[in-house]
Amino acid sequence: MSSSSSSHRIHFPKDQIEDEFCLCGDRLVVKTSWTHLNPGRRFLSCRNYGTSHECKKFKWLDAELPNQYYKDMLFNFHLQFKGFNDNPNMDQLEESKKEVVKLMEELSLTKSKNVVYDRIIMFQIVVIVVLCIVIGAIAF
Repeated sequence: MSSSSSSHRIHFPKDQIEDEFCLCGDRLVVKTSWTHLNPGRRFLSCRNYGTSHECKKFKWLDAELPNQYYKDMLFNFHLQFKGFNDNPNMDQLEESKKEVVKLMEELSLTKSKNVVYDRIIMFQIVVIVVLCIVIGAIAF
């Protein structure tokens, strides 16, 4: 009994990748999409694509996956690889993010209250010192 396996890679001519430039003059770079609609799909784009420079140069290198089943499978594998292996963890991550934001707001409020309390205490100390000086001057 024998077994064999084969694999193939899609190769792109060098001129298709290396010699393409954007209208802004930058060389196009190969990136990989990890969106739910196009998981693992490679594309060429300007370095400024998706930034405030509003560069629109974009070209798919890989064919689209045949159906949503394969897209879902690859996207879920990607999430597992990244450590987010199921939706409850994603929900927990979102809850944790919200809690961190809430705690940061509480910390900021507490710090501002501490500044006010510190000023009140300093004012009280100054008043006590002045009163001691005045009472001491009157007594002598």
